[in-house]
Amino acid sequence: GGPMLEYQKTIEVLRGYLESKGIYLAKGNFDAYFHPEKTVVYNHKLRNKNNQIYSILHEIGHMLAFTGNRQAYREKFPVLYKQRFGQGGINKRTNRYRMETVVEEWDAWKRGERLAKKLNLDIDFDKYYTYASRQVKTYYDGVME
Repeated sequence: GGPMLEYQKTIEVLRGYLESKGIYLAKGNFDAYFHPEKTVVYNHKLRNKNNQIYSILHEIGHMLAFTGNRQAYREKFPVLYKQRFGQGGINKRTNRYRMETVVEEWDAWKRGERLAKKLNLDIDFDKYYTYASRQVKTYYDGVME
């Protein structure tokens, strides 16, 4: 029992899931998914262990969006698609670009939720989305200035 054990167990389930997809889970002091490097990094310095789990789920959400159906990604995020997979420069100051990046962030949180349910992880989704909303707001405030 105990929250610490639950935390370790959840990390191991997520690590196993990622390894089955050929992706490495690495500790760091930030959260990110590196596509060419096939690596999810999570900030293990966060005091709140639940938030670490939420962040990993979110980064896996990005990974799933990137490695999933390319055509679906293109339809959902036409501008981002051009930047990530296509040719040519993108004007990052357009509202369209900014909005797509914010929607893509939210999409990654939704994908994280679906995965958590699929893996039967014991996640409080109320807390998950409270954290997600805070992260997306920070992100939004950054791009929407």
